Amino acid sequence: MEFTTRDARSRKSNGLWEFSHVIATIAGSKLADLVQNPRSLSHLKQTSAVTVMVVNIFYANPSILPVHGFGYLLPRTIPFDQNPEQALGVVFDSDASIGQDAIPGTKVTVMLGGHWWDNLQRFPDEVQGARMAKAVLKRHLNIDDEPQAVSVGLQKDCIPQYSVGHDDRMEKVHFGLKNDFSGRFRVAGSSYTGVGLNDCVRAARDVVGGLIYRYGRDRYSGLDSFEGGRRMVWAPPEGLKAVEI
Repeated sequence: MEFTTRDARSRKSNGLWEFSHVIATIAGSKLADLVQNPRSLSHLKQTSAVTVMVVNIFYANPSILPVHGFGYLLPRTIPFDQNPEQALGVVFDSDASIGQDAIPGTKVTVMLGGHWWDNLQRFPDEVQGARMAKAVLKRHLNIDDEPQAVSVGLQKDCIPQYSVGHDDRMEKVHFGLKNDFSGRFRVAGSSYTGVGLNDCVRAARDVVGGLIYRYGRDRYSGLDSFEGGRRMVWAPPEGLKAVEI
């Protein structure tokens, strides 16, 4: 990817694409390798990511769960004999998304891996993943039924890990984007301002709003909230109120 004084250019097999602005939403560590000016984005290489295996399971029995709620997470303090499959947690999808199913039954999602697989060279296959997920449900929830459907997906490097110093690094990237690209190159996505869906939607909204409405600034980067240090605000529960944005 090349930036000139007037536009941005991305090479294709038979020539160049030219744009006035670029909004990048790919992983920061990958983005740092695509831009010809690595000095501005070199700090993005320090944001690593973990791999997660997601196992979606459907049981015909709609009352198979012994407890109800959103689900549960497994902290590092859980002894290995209680979590040899190295699960991260379980989501009770039938409870979390009531009313979305066309037929009765129970849906759950088991998440495996993450930080447990940091040094793993070879990941479990789909058959192994399904077996591991069912073992987790049997041990923790005493579910021994055979599921009607199982879907296994391996999401490589899917969750960025914000290590100590992340905010300081993002502030440096912010100034690099402003000074080196004059607002023509902006970022959004899970590598920067938050890894959750809500974080990514908000980041996309803000970066596009900055492009359309300018918010009084021509050099918006998508990382402006890091400038000067992010400020945390404490609000007592009784002081919270719904606001329209």
